[in-house]
Amino acid sequence: MTVPTGARALAPLLRLGLLLSLLAPVTLTAWSEPAVAGVPSTPVAARAGAPLVQRVNVSWEGTRKKRVVEKSAVIPGIGNVTLVCKPSSTMVRLYANDRSAETQMWLAKYETKNDHAVVAVKNARIYRYANADDSGLGGTGSFAHEGLNQQTPIEDYSSGHLQGVISQRPGRHQAAGGVTPPPATSFTLNWWWTGFRHDLDWRSCSMSAVFTTQLDERIGVSWHGDADAAGHLTQQIPVEGIGDILVRCDNDPDANGSAGQGGEQTIAIQPVADVASVYVEYVTGEGLVEDHVEELSLARDPVTGLLGPLPLPRNGMMRLFVTVGGVERDYVLSSYYVTNNAKQPQLNVCEVAAALTS
Repeated sequence: MTVPTGARALAPLLRLGLLLSLLAPVTLTAWSEPAVAGVPSTPVAARAGAPLVQRVNVSWEGTRKKRVVEKSAVIPGIGNVTLVCKPSSTMVRLYANDRSAETQMWLAKYETKNDHAVVAVKNARIYRYANADDSGLGGTGSFAHEGLNQQTPIEDYSSGHLQGVISQRPGRHQAAGGVTPPPATSFTLNWWWTGFRHDLDWRSCSMSAVFTTQLDERIGVSWHGDADAAGHLTQQIPVEGIGDILVRCDNDPDANGSAGQGGEQTIAIQPVADVASVYVEYVTGEGLVEDHVEELSLARDPVTGLLGPLPLPRNGMMRLFVTVGGVERDYVLSSYYVTNNAKQPQLNVCEVAAALTS
C-alpha cells in the first residue's frame, strides 16, 4: 500500500485515535487489568508469604527501528510463557520442562466478535499420556499455545483480555493423589494491535500481562483413576487472614454401587470471621458473555459457618472474590473431572487447581 505524503504525516494521529477507540471496551470489563509500564519482564521478589509477581510487556510501533515482538515469564516449577505479537503470529505460548507431566494452561478469553461481547474457555495441554491407557508414544510436544487472532491472515486490528491459570501434576498414566505439585500460577493479559494489514509504518502492538505465583500455596485436588482417588478426594488448606479453603472432588458410589453417583465436587471457605462473603464468576464453554458467564454472591452460612460449598464446573473455570473481615483475596480456578466411568474406573480423573491473583 502506498500512502500519500500528506496522509503519512497524519498517520501518528490516526493511530492514536484508533488506539483510544480500541482501548475503551477493554477498560470497562471487570476482568481487565491496567496497562503495565516499565521493563518487559519484571519479577517482584516474594517476601515470606507474599506472592511472586512478574509483569511482562510487549509494545512496539512500526516506525521504530528496534521492535521486540516476544517476551517471556518464568512459571515456577513448570516452565515458561511467551507473549508473541507479530503480524504473522499472535499468541500466548506455554513451554513445559517435563512433557511426561500433565501441564495445563486454562484461560477465559474475552473479545468482540461481530459487534458482540464473547468469551471462550480454552485449555492448552502439554502431555505425553492422554489417559491411563495411553502408550505414551503420542501426546503433544513440549509447547502449547492459544492464538489471539480471529482470522487468517491476521485481522487488521484487535483488542481483548483474558484471565488464566497454569498448573501441573503427574501424567495421567500414573497416580497424582498425594503428590505435591508445583504451585499454580495465575495470569491476566490485555492486548491490542492495529495496522497489521497495512505497511510497516502503520503497524503497532501492545500486550501487558501480570503473572502471580503464591510459592508456598498449592490449592487443588488431583487424582487419576478410582484406585488413586482413595484417600485423596479432599484438601483443606489454611490461608492467612481468610481461613481454610476446602476442596472436594469425590468419585464415591451411591448406595447401589454405581460409580460417580452421589459424589460431590465443591469448593468452600471456612472464614475466620463472621462477616464474610464471596462473589463468584463461573465461565464455561464459548459464546456470548451473557450466556457463558454466571454470577453468584453469598454471605457466610450462619448454620454451617461456611462460604459455600460452591459446585465446581465439570469442564471450566471459576473466579472467586473472597472478603473476610477487612481482608480480600481473589482466586482463579480451573476444574476438569470425569467420575462416572464404572466400566473403566482407571479412566476416571479429577484435576482442580486454583491460584491467587494480584
